[in-house]
Amino acid sequence: MNTLTVAWIALPLFAGFVIYLIPKLDRYLALGVTLVSMAYALSVLITPSPRTLQLLDNFGVTLQVDRLSGYFILTNALVATAVILYCWHTQRTAFFYMQVAILHGSLNAVFVCADFMSLYVALEVVGIAAFLLIAYPRTERSLWVGLRYLFVSNTAMLFYLVGAVLV
Repeated sequence: MNTLTVAWIALPLFAGFVIYLIPKLDRYLALGVTLVSMAYALSVLITPSPRTLQLLDNFGVTLQVDRLSGYFILTNALVATAVILYCWHTQRTAFFYMQVAILHGSLNAVFVCADFMSLYVALEVVGIAAFLLIAYPRTERSLWVGLRYLFVSNTAMLFYLVGAVLV
């Protein structure tokens, strides 16, 4: 089951890069990834015991999938599915669907992190994906708002990193 957990975390990130390489499959791959996440979340909710995965031996990188994270993963999958279905008939490019898949996968990683350093890495990926989605229309206003968001989030994440190192 631990191998399935690692594959499930890596699947949306891998699918995001495949979407960028094969843009004709953008909507279908993004929707498929969210449906797989939904199925994984339901399997987590059905099993009674939490799944703990210790990565990198004694360096402290730990992932834990329990019922609470299962609810968050299910909610994330439902919202991502709704976003993809809402944008299905619009003129969104493969870049948009790639960023939605990467944001979905990194939020899933946030929900299963059990230590501060892996949570920091996952939150940084979330911040970059959110910035790219904010700046996606490439208007002057969206670029300005995206850069402000990036500046504020990086400043906040610097304080988080200092706190995580001190703990």
